[in-house]
Amino acid sequence: MKQQKEEKVKEKKQNRRAAKPAEAPHKTEEATKPAPGKTAEKWITTMIQDAVRQRSDAVHIEQQHEGLTVRFRVDGTLRPYAGPETSLEDSVLSQLKKMSRMKTGDERVPRDGRFGAIVDSREVDFRVHSLPTSYGESLALRLLDRATLVPMTKLGLQPDALAKVREMMGKPRGLILVAGPAVSGKTTTLYAMLSEIAKGDKKVVSLEYPIEFDMPNVIQSQIDPRSGYDYPTALRVVTRQDPDVVMVGGLGDADTARAALETVLGGHVVLSSIHASDAAEAITRLLGMGVDPYLLGAGLEGIIEQRVLRRVCPSCKQMVTPSATEREWLGMKPGQKIVKGSGCPECKGSGYKGRVGVFAVLPVTEELRDLLPARPQPNALRQFYRKAQRVALIPDGMAKVKAGLTTFDEVIRMGGYMPSQADAPV
Repeated sequence: MKQQKEEKVKEKKQNRRAAKPAEAPHKTEEATKPAPGKTAEKWITTMIQDAVRQRSDAVHIEQQHEGLTVRFRVDGTLRPYAGPETSLEDSVLSQLKKMSRMKTGDERVPRDGRFGAIVDSREVDFRVHSLPTSYGESLALRLLDRATLVPMTKLGLQPDALAKVREMMGKPRGLILVAGPAVSGKTTTLYAMLSEIAKGDKKVVSLEYPIEFDMPNVIQSQIDPRSGYDYPTALRVVTRQDPDVVMVGGLGDADTARAALETVLGGHVVLSSIHASDAAEAITRLLGMGVDPYLLGAGLEGIIEQRVLRRVCPSCKQMVTPSATEREWLGMKPGQKIVKGSGCPECKGSGYKGRVGVFAVLPVTEELRDLLPARPQPNALRQFYRKAQRVALIPDGMAKVKAGLTTFDEVIRMGGYMPSQADAPV
């Protein structure tokens, strides 16, 4: 049986190598036409350079039935990229794992690694994760460009929202949560907050898994669950460092959430993130984990809802007449125009280049704290926020459409639905 299984795996690999991967439409000339005898190292070097120059957030290298497929994630969307020659596929995967200091020779175990590169005088870190698949492996390379660290004033926060965030950061204690789905810019916002706080007279400690950027004036400690140094353990001992502010990479479980709130009650500001679509879902998720509502009410200072939208390409932007629906939701008068991208080589024909943040800053009020013991459902909390006329994501997105930063279609894509009257700008 074992021999038959090995023969089937071998046959599957041979069939995969026999098929040549399809060429990708978005690629550089060098990647499109590999030089004869090109090595795996040369292909990797070209790929890294192209990924950085095309402003990629991540590179996905996946073994499929037809061969090795490569895609760049740019401004939140995936673009195909020309893979290596069939004869180089295994060497490319092996070389990338060696560069990332991963163990090679066993494709059945997920692994993490990292390496650095300098492209056009820019230092870029790559976080690499391997995942076993039915056809071999899938490698995900996340790019972390130190030049992309954004100050708070450049995140996209409206002046009143920025003032609210700074007010929460200036409190002597409190948990400030950044809420949003994966790849919504939560880490960027946390680092921006850290950077601003660290410029002052406060001691700042950051607990991360892994450490993504080296931050000046911040004590950074990397979590290592395999050795027993997890978030709850780190939070229990970090107070001995006499910090003013502590950042926790994420509140993914009840023990970490409780430890973070207990740190707050000890007289500290704690910054963290949580995977949730909005503030209402963030609160109910914490309550669903088993966090005591009184503990949550006593420690939670505020929640920052966040998304990132694609920015209109500055090279091909043009003024266009909005549709009747767009004009209604943007509150525009007849004759007023909005900005859209027509598509050009700079944006690969998409009409977008770069991204802009969309935010809703929701400080915790006494009225909200009074609701928590009843463990309200998300819809009840959303109704509370609407009655209190709190700023929501959709109106902030619409404001950025009117400012010419993004488009109505992007706001709809963010929400995943057509806005309702409850989402209309106040």
